[in-house]
Amino acid sequence: MRGRKIPRGTAIALIIGGDLVLLVLGWFMLVAPQRATAKSNARAAAAAEVQVIEAQRPAVPLQPTTQPKQPEIRTAYLYKLSKAMPMTTDMPNLLLELNQVVRSAGVELTSISPAPTDPSGVTGITLAVGGDFYSLTDLLYRLRSLVTVRDGSLDVSGRLFSIKAVSLTPSGVGTTLNASVSLNTFTFGAAAAAAAAPAATPTATDTTTTTDGSTTSSASADTAIGH
Repeated sequence: MRGRKIPRGTAIALIIGGDLVLLVLGWFMLVAPQRATAKSNARAAAAAEVQVIEAQRPAVPLQPTTQPKQPEIRTAYLYKLSKAMPMTTDMPNLLLELNQVVRSAGVELTSISPAPTDPSGVTGITLAVGGDFYSLTDLLYRLRSLVTVRDGSLDVSGRLFSIKAVSLTPSGVGTTLNASVSLNTFTFGAAAAAAAAPAATPTATDTTTTTDGSTTSSASADTAIGH
């Protein structure tokens, strides 16, 4: 048995089998762990790249949530209000505007009688005009249409006028009528000043009877608080 030789084919098979066993062991011991490490490194690199991209993004400022949004100041809207109700009466421009409206309606202006502006900012004006019924109706429409509200927006083309009364009388010439139009216009400055003015302090009158039967009175300001 000691001198028995292994056949050549068997020896070759054993050598090849040993090499295969070595290859398999080398795969599991060397190559497979390195592949797992490479995959782990790739995942770590991808995560780091994502973090770098997020860090490079510009910061978005936070919107305040506690403070209310400030309302927009509409300069055009304020301009329209100042045109409809100016700060001063400006009587020359007021009379010129009324004259233009009367002429545009096609009626004849006889006279304009303005009254002094009262403390609340109201100016009364009386127009004496002549024309047919349709022209007079057009005049009233034009006066009312100088300041209107359309689709929630203020539309201003002139002063604000409020028509108080209209009286019509025949002129005796064809279909012509004589009309007296009473209207008011408004001044914002005087109205604001009147609203801001302090109220007058009430006074109390004390009556005293003297020994001779005569009476005397004296006025004193009532400044007591808590009555």
